[in-house]
Amino acid sequence: MIDRYFPQGVATDSAFCNRNEERAALKASIESHEHIVLVAPRRYGKTSLITQVLKENEFAGISIDFFFVLTQAEVTKYISEGVSQIISKLLPKSKLACDKLIGKVKAINPKLTFNLLGQKLEISTKQTTEKSLSELLLALDQFADKANKSCVVVLDEFQQIGELKENHAIEAAIRHAVERSQHVSYIFCGSKRHLLNEMFSDKSRPLYHLCDLMTIDRINTDCYIKFLNNMSKRRWKKLLNNDVATEIIHLAENHPYYINALCRHLWRKDAVPTIGDVRKTWNEYVARQSPWIITDMSGLTLNRKRVLTALAHQATNEPQGHDFSTRTGLNPSGVKKSLTGLQKLDLIYQDKDGYYQVLDPTVAYFIRQNA
Repeated sequence: MIDRYFPQGVATDSAFCNRNEERAALKASIESHEHIVLVAPRRYGKTSLITQVLKENEFAGISIDFFFVLTQAEVTKYISEGVSQIISKLLPKSKLACDKLIGKVKAINPKLTFNLLGQKLEISTKQTTEKSLSELLLALDQFADKANKSCVVVLDEFQQIGELKENHAIEAAIRHAVERSQHVSYIFCGSKRHLLNEMFSDKSRPLYHLCDLMTIDRINTDCYIKFLNNMSKRRWKKLLNNDVATEIIHLAENHPYYINALCRHLWRKDAVPTIGDVRKTWNEYVARQSPWIITDMSGLTLNRKRVLTALAHQATNEPQGHDFSTRTGLNPSGVKKSLTGLQKLDLIYQDKDGYYQVLDPTVAYFIRQNA
């Protein structure tokens, strides 16, 4: 299938591009049973990175997605289901060995059942909600110890915990278990960076400095050119022209999601794309996204629209300077307030060189074409 070259969802194996340093760092952390908070803008490939590292190193792991949690009870339910799944992965195949092993973890009332699909572990706890969270996670670590194995628990969209009324109690319960873990590595990640950062950098929060911080940036141009040419050889037995590869990367601004989106359409062509094909395909793609872009922008205040429009035309590392204030028609305090609001909405970001830019290349391109 052509879409396997540039998948819309999680990218692994030959569809995974580079991230060699990040993969090595994440592998080393997991092998040392350390815990990571992985911070990156939306659609930068956090899930693909984690999935690839677990797969290529054959780490036993489970991902618990908190995106839809609305109550403390649901947090407990999701964690209970996740712990049950990962323990099931760690169980030996022999029923006798399983029974002997799970008998050593009595706190979570383990019950092993067998059916046509294999073995399934059911667990429960009679503790109060906060204590049950710690008990479940501590029991997982105890089980891994008895099984002489290690595992990884990914807590995805973890910032949703911070939105709950009982967030401090839940965070405290999770910290109690995580900092005592010897055989389980935890990876915390999510799509709302400012909320995730607050949870781990605010001294008043229970998770303050619990984990090492790992950030991922956009993949550099040289790596992408090599990757795109490899994909071109697989598809058409030819390399891309240099201007074609460069234009793909330029239009998508090295953004992993949009590189894949653009190439997914280009790779459906029967012949190697030309620079004209690249520009036409990108224009068509942005046009299809325009209803969503307009909806997002229509909800912004006038001042935020002004700042976003100015950044779409030219990034700046001096947003409160005279030139940028003149371009936006705002005073420095107005610019600062709008920047803060746009960052919280994840519409802009500050790159490693200190420049503020529009996060989504389709939004930036749409603005430049229409504003």
